[in-house]
Amino acid sequence: MKEMLSFWKIKFCCLCLVCCSVIGLIGSRISWGQDQGQRKGRFLRPGEWTEVVVPADKNWTDTGLEVLAGQRLIFRATGGISLQRGNPIAYCGPEGYPLKTVQQPLKDQNIGALIGKVVKLISIEKDEKTGEEKRNEIEEIFYIGRGRQIYLPLDGHLYLGINEVVVGDNVGSFRVEIRAGR
Repeated sequence: MKEMLSFWKIKFCCLCLVCCSVIGLIGSRISWGQDQGQRKGRFLRPGEWTEVVVPADKNWTDTGLEVLAGQRLIFRATGGISLQRGNPIAYCGPEGYPLKTVQQPLKDQNIGALIGKVVKLISIEKDEKTGEEKRNEIEEIFYIGRGRQIYLPLDGHLYLGINEVVVGDNVGSFRVEIRAGR
């Protein structure tokens, strides 16, 4: 009887080991996006900071950072941009120009303001005829301005940008310090 129990204990332990290994492998691939083309960046440790330059003539700037839902980031921005090359009246800082239009990502914030977004990849679909890939993503856009503390809305990749859609005629940049909260 004791031999039979030992035999089943060994089988059970082996089965548990195999299951844990498979679950760990699947979990690591899902969380890091290895099989789904997820952009890979680095995570900021609490208290760690980085600096990113956000050019005014680019819709979104990749920060190279991965973030987690609920993570606290502190943003501090300096610099200035012109929303129209050669027009001194269209100059603004990270808080934006005091005008709101329907052609901007955050319609309730000033045009030209510093904004951020977190993008989470859901899946990639490949067109069998063209071979073209389509990324299905969820994104959350939020206001930053001159400085703000934000608890991030979802896991994903962090981008910074200008609250304007037509950015080709913009000049200047914002310098943004991003610090992970403790």
